[in-house]
Amino acid sequence: MNKHTWYCGLLLWSSFSMAQSVQVDWDYTISASAAKHRDSMLFGSAETDRSESMDALLDVELGWKGFTGLVALKANDIYHSDSDQSFDSELIIQELFWQGSVFDDAVDLTLGKVRLDWGVGYGYRPLDLFKPYRRNPVGIQVEEGTGAAVASYFDDWGEWSLVYSDSSWTQQDGSTLEEASEQQGIGVRRYVMAGDTEWQGIAYFDDVRKGLVGGSFVTVFDHSWSAHGSAVYQREYLGYEQGDMDSPVDLDAQQHGYQALVGLNWANAYGNQVILEYWYDNRGWSDSEWQHAYQRVETLNSSSLYDSLSDSYAQGLNHSNLVEHNLMFHWSLDSSSWSQWEWSQERLWLEDLTPTLDLLYSPQDGGLIITQWIDYRLYDSGSASFSAEFAARFMTGSDSSLYANLADSRMIFINLKGKF
Repeated sequence: MNKHTWYCGLLLWSSFSMAQSVQVDWDYTISASAAKHRDSMLFGSAETDRSESMDALLDVELGWKGFTGLVALKANDIYHSDSDQSFDSELIIQELFWQGSVFDDAVDLTLGKVRLDWGVGYGYRPLDLFKPYRRNPVGIQVEEGTGAAVASYFDDWGEWSLVYSDSSWTQQDGSTLEEASEQQGIGVRRYVMAGDTEWQGIAYFDDVRKGLVGGSFVTVFDHSWSAHGSAVYQREYLGYEQGDMDSPVDLDAQQHGYQALVGLNWANAYGNQVILEYWYDNRGWSDSEWQHAYQRVETLNSSSLYDSLSDSYAQGLNHSNLVEHNLMFHWSLDSSSWSQWEWSQERLWLEDLTPTLDLLYSPQDGGLIITQWIDYRLYDSGSASFSAEFAARFMTGSDSSLYANLADSRMIFINLKGKF
């Protein structure tokens, strides 16, 4: 943890501590994980069969007179089965911003480091434009906001927003693609609520994408059914491109990026919720490009002189979506729903149990990622809570699929979470 990080954290804490009216909320997570490794066409033979590790997170949210701060202390590799992995900690300012009104409350302002979440999807959110967030992680993930100045005006139909963003306001190291894609830009957003449908439109220009337009909708049909969708077009984007046999995979600016998502939600009185989604992202490699990468890696691995060229093909895994076409099935059951069935009414412990299941399918190559969570609330007083979560993720599918050739075949987590 560097001195600058400590200084920023202490400065934030002292600023809020001076005010007696400060609001403070603490959350913590302890996560123990085990991963099963395997041989793959991209990475070759696995160095070890499995590995175990333990991480922890303590975060605090502070509020005072229009100011909001969210600070996380993350401890990485408190324990790791690989002795080469050493303990590391970092203090991360996730958000620090001010919100207020000007011009006789006609305009709302937001200034500082803040998460701008405009996406409407579950498995993927094309309208998270400034800092892409990892969806549904099974372990500890700390997401940071972006530097932003937002002015919002509300009328009878909805909201107009003028937005400036600088996504370089991050402390955590990202991939080469993430750091090269850091942008500064300005744009306008329109939000409208018409009947049972929400509409959103965005036009934005920055120094990386050189122009972007996007939109979304969410509509409710009845008490059980709703639909959502979103789409984005950008003039330019950064992505990894396969070249000649004697050239490594290279990060380069490419033209015309398209992302689109459509989804359907269903819920019933018994607490079941189902989400079906399909999304497309032309920035990810297609099945033919991945098959081409496998063939190149196999050829290059026949000679030790080309190890660095062979390794470069794994950089295709750094794209926001690993494949172009994606299908998602999500199911969850509300914990209060166990009282609806006669067989479970006498098992009172079930009232604190929430199961969740996600299936992510790649229709081009037959790959499948299965993720399940079982969350059990052990204590909840309203002001304090404690829960235990068991999470497991399995990467499988046809032998030639990308998901079946990731370095990990399965990951299992035990997460202890709470607030005080």
